[in-house]
Amino acid sequence: MSNDRYDHDGFELVFAAPAPGDAPDVVVVRRSALTGPGGHPVYLDATGIVCAEISDRGEARMLATGAHQRLTRPVRVRRAHPLREREPALGQDAGRGRRGGAGAARPAVREGVPTG
Repeated sequence: MSNDRYDHDGFELVFAAPAPGDAPDVVVVRRSALTGPGGHPVYLDATGIVCAEISDRGEARMLATGAHQRLTRPVRVRRAHPLREREPALGQDAGRGRRGGAGAARPAVREGVPTG
């Protein structure tokens, strides 16, 4: 997905950990030119799969981008930190999307789909 679809306004969607002891999944989304059904801006991750309408109060409404998608509500929505967005994914094995063990010191931050 090209970067021209985004402005500099971004959020981190924090999803519950898939298993006890695992770090929560965090997906970085950026504001798009779209508006959601509630009239608020629509935010997308780099793949265009994770899509959320986020209000000015930080309330997220997940929007389906595919026919068989199961939507999961994030447990927290926070403004994206510019330095954190550039960090490599934590708790993944060579980019293959496998999660690390329970020893992760902080949540994995990545642009993509929450695993689990």
